[in-house]
Amino acid sequence: MEILDIGCGDRPTGTINLDRYYYGKWKNFVIAEAHYLPFKNNVFDKIHASHCLEHFESPYKFFREAKRVLKEGGTLECVYPTDAMLTKKTIHNLLNLRLRSAFKWKSKIKGTDKITYGGHKWQLPDEPIKLSLKKIGYKKITFYNTTFFTFRVDGCDRYAFKWKMFFNKYLPDWQIETKLVAIA
Repeated sequence: MEILDIGCGDRPTGTINLDRYYYGKWKNFVIAEAHYLPFKNNVFDKIHASHCLEHFESPYKFFREAKRVLKEGGTLECVYPTDAMLTKKTIHNLLNLRLRSAFKWKSKIKGTDKITYGGHKWQLPDEPIKLSLKKIGYKKITFYNTTFFTFRVDGCDRYAFKWKMFFNKYLPDWQIETKLVAIA
């Protein structure tokens, strides 16, 4: 099974790994842009892209290129932050008294879909992504949402654990990531 890991960084997991920068002595590592994949048509069974879609100049170009190099019935799997992550991440950090982390997310949202925090260029709501993928020719498109608690409970003392668990019971879990699975 041929797996292409796009935006692998320093933790490659695919049989072929692609990123814009070289992070170490990895086997099967390709330095390239995700918008112009240097592979023949119909090569890969699966393409995995974790936390890089929001950094691309054009997610649509990436989806088109991924479709080109995927075999018929191949799987595109992308994990990316939700479009509401900016506000929720800031509030989560404030509630957990991580002030330094909270205030580094204070960049303003510009326009309807461009953002400028942490190198992120796009908010990625499900419906526009789904329409783009259908237009390109993907068949089955599924979104899975990952949530996390309002308060972190790892590594805290017994008293802190009790009040954090009490608040977690009554405050909502927040969606922080979306996992997209699309069949070519």
